[in-house]
Amino acid sequence: MGRGYSDYFRRLYERLPEAVRIPSRQVHLDDWKPAPNKCHENVNHWVRLNPECAAVRGWIFWLPHETERCRFIAHSVAEEQGDLIDIAPIRPGSPREMLLFLRHLGTEEEFQSMKTDCADFVYPPISWEEWHESQCVAGIDDDREIDL
Repeated sequence: MGRGYSDYFRRLYERLPEAVRIPSRQVHLDDWKPAPNKCHENVNHWVRLNPECAAVRGWIFWLPHETERCRFIAHSVAEEQGDLIDIAPIRPGSPREMLLFLRHLGTEEEFQSMKTDCADFVYPPISWEEWHESQCVAGIDDDREIDL
């Protein structure tokens, strides 16, 4: 799990009601356009070119389904005149309108470490038993020996 982040993601999970949808905006400047799957780099570059903007770090996710788990993905957006905008391009047809965003609670340095250690995190964590059960094929005794 990396550096005891479970408590952090528990607190993030408790803040689900605070999540917001971030409108997407296509941006470019001269020859530069944001690159797909590079949200942090895109936002950093955009903020350097637009000093009135600020980088906002956080986590995107979809609301939990029947397992009550969330898959949190590290994400960066830009803040412009108090409004958050998502400048990261996505594949056509992606369900962006269903994504929610929660701000990171902590320092920039903590976020930078977390986006490396746990850029994609499921909370509540899946237990070993649940994982094992999901890997077993129905009707097959998983204790049998397999001849290779």
